[in-house]
Amino acid sequence: MQTLITWAGRAALLLVLGVALAGALDPHHNAARNVPTPDVIEHVAYGYLLTLLTIASLPRVNPWLIGAAYLGVGAGFEVTQIWGLVSGTFQWRDLASNTGGVAAALAPFALARRKGGGRR
Repeated sequence: MQTLITWAGRAALLLVLGVALAGALDPHHNAARNVPTPDVIEHVAYGYLLTLLTIASLPRVNPWLIGAAYLGVGAGFEVTQIWGLVSGTFQWRDLASNTGGVAAALAPFALARRKGGGRR
């Protein structure tokens, strides 16, 4: 698992470095075209904040279970949108945004686990 985290971190670093370098070197760079929609920002923010605040509020509960629970709830809402039980429409982008927010909240735990060599 540690190897996976290390390589995923390296891949993410290279991706961000590449995008930053392209933006810095492109004389016609238009930052506005890369701005995510408000819906995506909202899903990422809620995924991040709900996960992080629940972890802080329930210190005895495994953070990974909290993250999994929020991913399950988010997926459940998306699926119920297919049948019209919840307002909105099913979108894969929403699932990806939720996952990004939860992953961002759990990333420090993964890094601490890697650096500490044990379970946190």
